[in-house]
Amino acid sequence: MKNILKTTFALFFAVLISTGCENFLTPSVDQAKPIDDAITSVDDLQSFIYGMHSELNNTALFGRELTVSPDVMSDNAFSNGNSGRFIDQSMFQFTSNNAGHAGGLWDNFYQIIANANIVINFDEIEGSARENHIKGQAYALRALSHFYLTLNFGQQWLSAGSDLGVPIITTYNDGNLIPARNTVTEVMAAVVSDLETAAGLMDPSFDTSTELIGYYAVKALQSRVYLYTGDFDAAITAADEVIDDAGYTLVDSANLVSTWNGGVPNAIFALGYDIADRTGNNSITRIYTATNYGDVEATADLYNAYDAADARLQLLTFTGTDEYRMTGKFVDELGQDDVPVVRYAEVLLNKAEALSRRGGASDLVEAAAIINNISSTRGSATVYATGSVTNVLAERRLELAMEGHRFFDLARHGMDIPNVTVPSRGNNFNGGDDLPYGDYRYALPIPQAEIDANSSMVQNPEY
Repeated sequence: MKNILKTTFALFFAVLISTGCENFLTPSVDQAKPIDDAITSVDDLQSFIYGMHSELNNTALFGRELTVSPDVMSDNAFSNGNSGRFIDQSMFQFTSNNAGHAGGLWDNFYQIIANANIVINFDEIEGSARENHIKGQAYALRALSHFYLTLNFGQQWLSAGSDLGVPIITTYNDGNLIPARNTVTEVMAAVVSDLETAAGLMDPSFDTSTELIGYYAVKALQSRVYLYTGDFDAAITAADEVIDDAGYTLVDSANLVSTWNGGVPNAIFALGYDIADRTGNNSITRIYTATNYGDVEATADLYNAYDAADARLQLLTFTGTDEYRMTGKFVDELGQDDVPVVRYAEVLLNKAEALSRRGGASDLVEAAAIINNISSTRGSATVYATGSVTNVLAERRLELAMEGHRFFDLARHGMDIPNVTVPSRGNNFNGGDDLPYGDYRYALPIPQAEIDANSSMVQNPEY
């Protein structure tokens, strides 16, 4: 994050519950903190919001794992095992005792939820519009956390599973200390409710930086969440508010590569890093490029999906011997690139997909117009004849490649994960076969530490 966060960490860490997933869902009495004494002003509440954003920056979340893993677990990328990183994701070899990827997601998102609950449930201080906006930010970050926990640990995509999601936590160190898993339906309803509450509390006049979640970021995330839940009318409405009122225009092909150089084109919500909190050796850049760790390579299938005139192809590099790299979206090896959470192009694609899946004749025409506008603005010669779901997903893949969307896009459409075998690069999972939709590995294992600490917790199948 930028300097605005540095002076606020003292308060945040003074009341932050300690790490370890058992501490988030089953805190002991001696972990209670003097919250009432620590928070005396709206500025103190704002400090919690800054701290939650800093947690999103963590390499276990958007700072690396959550940005890289969904592409590694898809037909977009794979791990060559160069330094041993991202092998588990690439090979789908997760175990409950492997606390790496799954444990990091679980611990850090529930840490954010715990701190969001402090802000949400704290008594009103001054009743100002600014205080309401801050509480809205907390609702939004709690929604974002429950959403991603469900995408990664929920059983919604398993043929042998059920509707089990994750525990919904709405209080801090109070109530049921060994919560059972709520259903996916219940969690998604809570996510929708939190985002609606956030939008009602927030005022875009307080949106001072795209590095902090703001009103239009909430509307953009609503367009994503409603798309995932199948409420296409609501997804379109949320997207339209961003499209009509937020003032964004797509970056053209001539400026796309330079805009990505350390920044994020048309960022609505992107996490910022500076010299104080850069990810350093753990940066996304060191994973994607061949100059350092270089574990994660793009597939030839992704590279060849672009036509030669598409400016987005310039973000990828063919280095020879079946080796393709994402070199243009994350360029700073010390990890000072902004990292996108949601950007304008995704909102356009969310609307296009919602229109396509709603399926009226005029909807399909409008969906085609949206994806053709994105394609032509990026300089591509591709013209889509229809606004079909297949075409929308094709354009979505080109636009959002290596940003952490592809696995979820395949999963929510009931699609297999293609095994794009590249023997010369060491890529081969599931015995060389595609991973069929419904396989137990479409859900991560609940970390064993949580199973051990919480007698109400149920593990996902086969782990």
